[in-house]
Amino acid sequence: MRMRIFASGLAAATAFLAGTTPSSAASPSEQTVRAGTKQVVEQAQQSRKNDQVPAIGRRWAAAWATTDTGDLARLYTRDAVYTDRALSLVFHGREGVKEWETGSHQLIDDLGFEVTGGFGGRDEVVVEGVFSGHIVGAPRPFAVPAVTVLRLRGNLIQSSNDYYNRGEILSDSGLPADWTPTGN
Repeated sequence: MRMRIFASGLAAATAFLAGTTPSSAASPSEQTVRAGTKQVVEQAQQSRKNDQVPAIGRRWAAAWATTDTGDLARLYTRDAVYTDRALSLVFHGREGVKEWETGSHQLIDDLGFEVTGGFGGRDEVVVEGVFSGHIVGAPRPFAVPAVTVLRLRGNLIQSSNDYYNRGEILSDSGLPADWTPTGN
């Protein structure tokens, strides 16, 4: 799980300026401090961006990291529709969500979704992140950008649409572009 570092506005501004002010006379230790300070500022900025993602979006991402398929399914309405646009797959209802998550965890070890940003409106949430894992039997793990659009009914997800590049996942994993799971 990512560690969050918070800095006050004044501290962040001071750190940012210290990290970006050029100085040809800076010692190696000063350069290390500046690089570290810049990293702290970037982490603080990312934390603020993640805080803009509504709670349902953060819970959705966290549910993918568990193996309890009930966690994800409980976030959806009984008549929900879950669509994976990259694979052209559609699942209906909470049972469909459970089926999709179960199959995903069987195919992908260490499956995760790290939130990097997003936003929400009255009845929609967009979650940006990094979809990652290791396809069973693939030579390498993958990590690709992904976006999910959640449409809400009350406090539950009525529909979701996942968008990512399937070809990029296969390439990162060291698999051919026409690869399909065994038995498909």
